[in-house]
Amino acid sequence: MIVNRHDQNQSSPLLTIYLRTKSATDGSPSAQPASSRTNLSKVQPPGPNEKTVTIDMKNKHSSDILEHFIAETRAKPVQASKEEIAEMQYLGGMKKQAEIDRERVRQLRAEKKKEEEMLKRARAAGGMAEQDEA
Repeated sequence: MIVNRHDQNQSSPLLTIYLRTKSATDGSPSAQPASSRTNLSKVQPPGPNEKTVTIDMKNKHSSDILEHFIAETRAKPVQASKEEIAEMQYLGGMKKQAEIDRERVRQLRAEKKKEEEMLKRARAAGGMAEQDEA
């Protein structure tokens, strides 16, 4: 699979998937260029034991791309194991706690900023000058 990302709106982002129909005759896999963040990996023609599936990803949600991928490749979704389900639940709990923590920190920062603003106004109103004289 090669994914080329680019910032050229006139050109569609394409996902090219190589499917091997049988193993290579010499037993070694054919070389495949890596995916590229800057459109540097050019799509290679398929080898004699390969076919390609190309998916145009422009204006498509990841779930639509996945559906197209599954339909074109006849892939079968793998069911998560009990351990994977437990890990996903644990990570979900951590995400919820992180949201709670972020909100708590946001409130603490807002309170601190409010206090700093009150001190600034008090100093501007002459509160510090009166303390200096005393």
